[in-house]
Amino acid sequence: MSVISLTKWGNSVGVRIPTGELKAANAYVGEKFELSVNAQGGFTMIPLKNPQEGWLEAFNAMADAGEDKMLIEDLPNEFDKDEWTW
Repeated sequence: MSVISLTKWGNSVGVRIPTGELKAANAYVGEKFELSVNAQGGFTMIPLKNPQEGWLEAFNAMADAGEDKMLIEDLPNEFDKDEWTW
């Protein structure tokens, strides 16, 4: 646990978070957080993660392993037969 202080920053107030604490929280500079006041009168910061984070790496790993085949390619329907033109 680190002791930090609130610092005036223009019309706002900022804090400096030690690097060790950032690493322990798996946080990084520039990351966005939701800030709320908790019941004890302190602050809670919750990271706003992108719900699609890591998808590209996962898709690439599937393709590299040959696991990216179509799952329903054997089920043509009338629309597929008549409407699509290539």
